[in-house]
Amino acid sequence: MRTRFAIAFFCAFVAVAGPGSAADPASPTASKYGDQIRPLMVRYCGECHDPEDEEDPVKFLRDMTSDEVASHRSMWSGVAEQIVNRTMPPGDADQPTEAERLEMATWIRTHLDATACDGSDFAGRPVPRRLNRDQYTYAIKDLTGVTFDFVETFPADGSGGEGFDNNGETLFLPPLLMERYLEVAAQVVDRIVFTEPIDRTFQLTRRDPSARFELTDVGSNEQANQFRLDSGAKVSRDLQIDSDADFVLTINAASSGDTNSMLVLRIDGIEVERHTLTSSKSSDELKSQIHLTRGLHRIELAVPIGMPSIAIASIRLKQNPVDKDRRKETEAATKRIFAAASDLIGSDDRAAAQTILASFARSAWRGNVGDGQRESLMNLFDRGHERGESFNQAIKLPLKAILVSPRFLFVGEVSHSEPGIHRISDLELASRLSLFLWHSLPDGELLELAQSDRLHLPNVLDGQVHRMLADDRSIRFADAFAGQWLGTVAVGKTVIPDTEHFRPVYTSELVTDLGRQVSETMQYMLRENRPVTDWLDCDYVVVNRRLAKHYGISPLPKNNELFEPVKVTDSPRPGVLGMGAVHMLTSYSQRTSPVLRGGWVLETIFGARLPAPPPDVPALRGGEKEVGDNTVRQRLEKHRENPTCAACHDLIDPIGFALENFDVLGRWRKTEGEGGKNEIDATGKLPSGETFDGPIELRRVLLARKDDFGRQISHRMLGFALGRTLEDEDGCTVQTLTQRLAENNYKIESLVMGIVQSIPFQYRQGDPLQKEIDE
Repeated sequence: MRTRFAIAFFCAFVAVAGPGSAADPASPTASKYGDQIRPLMVRYCGECHDPEDEEDPVKFLRDMTSDEVASHRSMWSGVAEQIVNRTMPPGDADQPTEAERLEMATWIRTHLDATACDGSDFAGRPVPRRLNRDQYTYAIKDLTGVTFDFVETFPADGSGGEGFDNNGETLFLPPLLMERYLEVAAQVVDRIVFTEPIDRTFQLTRRDPSARFELTDVGSNEQANQFRLDSGAKVSRDLQIDSDADFVLTINAASSGDTNSMLVLRIDGIEVERHTLTSSKSSDELKSQIHLTRGLHRIELAVPIGMPSIAIASIRLKQNPVDKDRRKETEAATKRIFAAASDLIGSDDRAAAQTILASFARSAWRGNVGDGQRESLMNLFDRGHERGESFNQAIKLPLKAILVSPRFLFVGEVSHSEPGIHRISDLELASRLSLFLWHSLPDGELLELAQSDRLHLPNVLDGQVHRMLADDRSIRFADAFAGQWLGTVAVGKTVIPDTEHFRPVYTSELVTDLGRQVSETMQYMLRENRPVTDWLDCDYVVVNRRLAKHYGISPLPKNNELFEPVKVTDSPRPGVLGMGAVHMLTSYSQRTSPVLRGGWVLETIFGARLPAPPPDVPALRGGEKEVGDNTVRQRLEKHRENPTCAACHDLIDPIGFALENFDVLGRWRKTEGEGGKNEIDATGKLPSGETFDGPIELRRVLLARKDDFGRQISHRMLGFALGRTLEDEDGCTVQTLTQRLAENNYKIESLVMGIVQSIPFQYRQGDPLQKEIDE
C-alpha cells in the first residue's frame, strides 16, 4: 500500500545526480516551469498531490507560474530537497530518471536563488520580549559587578523559532515570573547597597502608671527605668526589617517571685520560644535565634497567667554578622554604584541620590532617562529619607524600582505605521548589538556613541563589533549560540547516560568539560577569526588536560581547567564530529545510536527537518542496551528491511555508522557489545555514491558540502541575532550572508559583521496596524 509522506524539508546533502550523470543544469527561465518542470512534477507527484484535492496539505502543484513558485519559497525549497534526497516520490511509485530528477530540483533551486532578492527590502518586525534568564543574570552582573545565580529562581526559558531561548515569541511574562522579579530585585539591592547590620537595644517603659507598657529604644527621651511585666501582661514592638537576615534576640530579665517564671516570645503572633526564669538567679540572659524576612514584624513578650511577674532590664536585637567575603563584595558594589556622587553623600544627599539614580537607570534602561522618570525615582528616595532612613537605606527602593521597570526587563523598539523599512535608533542598535554579542546590556562606550547618534556609522559600527568580539564577555555569545545550535546545552541536564553503567568514568567534572569544549571552541574561533568550516574539519582540538586524557590526545595541556587548542594530525577528534558532548547527546543511556547521530548531522549541520518514523516501526532488539551477539549496525540492517523506512535510513544511517567508534561518552573504541567481542564497521555509502570509513573520511565528505553548511550557520546565527523566527522574506539576507561568507574564506567574523550590517539588523518593518493602535 502506498505510503503518503507529508513534505518533510530535507537539506541538500546528497548530490542530485550520481557520478557520471550527463544531465545539463536546468535553465531558470520562467517559461521552462510551465513547459517542462510542472508537467514532470504532475506526472510523478500528481497522484498524491492532486491540485484539485482540497485535503492535500501540500498544495505545491497549484502554483501555475514561476512567480507563484517564488512566492511560496519555503514549500518549494522542501520539494526540491525531497527530490534531491530521493525520499519523494515514494519508493512504490513511478520514479523519475536521474536526468529528470536533476532537471526538476536544479530548476527549483536556481529559480529560488535567482528570485530571493527580487522583492522589496525586508527587515521583519521583532516583537517586544523580556530578557531571558541568562541575559537577566549577565545584565545584573554588568550593572553591579556582583555575580548572582538565578537558575533556581526563574523557570527555564523555552526555545522557539530558530531553536534559541532568546526568541521573542516565547519570552512572555507570566504573573508568577513577575513575582519572582520583585523578590529578586529586593535581594539584588540588598547585596549591592551596604547598610550597617541592625543592633538595637530596647527597654520596658510606660508613660504613666495607667498607660500600657512599651518597648522603647535605649537613649530615647522615654523613662528608662526597669519595670516588671505582671502575670498575664504583654508588651510588643513593631520593627521594619530592610532585608532578610538572621538575628539574636537577647533578653536580660529576672523572676520577681519565689518560684520560677516563664516569658513567652512571639513573632508576628506566632509563638517561637518559651523561656524559663529561675527564681534563684538575680538575672537571666535569655537568647533566641530568629530569622526575619524583609518587611514589618511585631515582636511580643508575654508572661503567662499564673506565673510570677518578670523584671525586664533590656532587650537587644542584633543581626548576625555577614560573611567577610560577602561584606567585602557588597561594599565594593556600593562603592561602584555610588562613585558618580560619592563626594555629595552626607553634604547634599538629595543631589547625590539624583546623580546615582540617573546613572544607574541610564545603564539599566539602556538609554535616556526622562525628567518625569527622574522625579518618580526621587519621590521614592524622599519617602524613605523623610522617615529617617539612612542614605543607603533610602536609595534602595528607587534602585529596586529601576530593576522591576519594563524598561529593564523588556527589550522594546519604536514601531512605525508607515509601510516599508525604517532604521532603528542608535540606542536600539546598541541594545541589539549587546544582546547579540554579550547577551547583556550596552556598556558606557556603546551608550555614548548611541546617544551622540554615531553608532550606526559604518566605520564606528565595525570598530565596535571588533571591540566586542575581543572582550571577554563574548564568551557568553559563544556559549549561548553554539550550545543551543548544536543542542549540547542539554548534556548533563536533560541528557544523562546511565551513570552506574559508566562508573567511574562518568563524573560531573567530565560532563562540565564536555559542555565547555563546545563554547570554548566557538570562543577560540571568534578570537582567532577562524573559518566556520572548522566545525567540519580542522587540524586542532580545543581541550583542557582532563578532557585531553579522556580523548587520548597528546601532548596534554598543562591545566585541568584552562582550555587551549592542541594541534593534531590524522585524528578523529577535530571538528564537531569528535566532540564528546555531541556523542552523548546522540546516544541512548547505555548504547550509541547511528540513527540519532546521522539524523543530528543532517538536521543540525545541514538544516534538514527529518520526518518522524512511521508509528508501526518496532524498536530494535535490546532497546537502549548493547547486546552481545551482534552489533547495532547489524540490528539496524534488519530494521531497515521495511521499504517505508529505507529511503530515509539510506541517507541517515551511513553517517551514523562512521561515528560508531565513539562510545556514549565520546571515548574511542574498536569493538562494541558485551565483552567487546563485536568489531565495529564504520564504513558508509551515501545514495549519491560517496563512500567513507570512519570520522576522518566522513569529515572530508561533509567539507565538500561547505556551501550548504555556510547557508545553515548563516540562517541560524541570523535568527539568534534578531531574536525572532526567520520568514521566507529573510531568504535574501541569508543568501547574501552565505555568499559573503564564501567570498571571505568562511571566516567567522565576516558572518558576524555581515549580520550586524544587514538590513534586518539595522532596520525594522513598518506595521500598518500600529496606526490603529496609536489612534
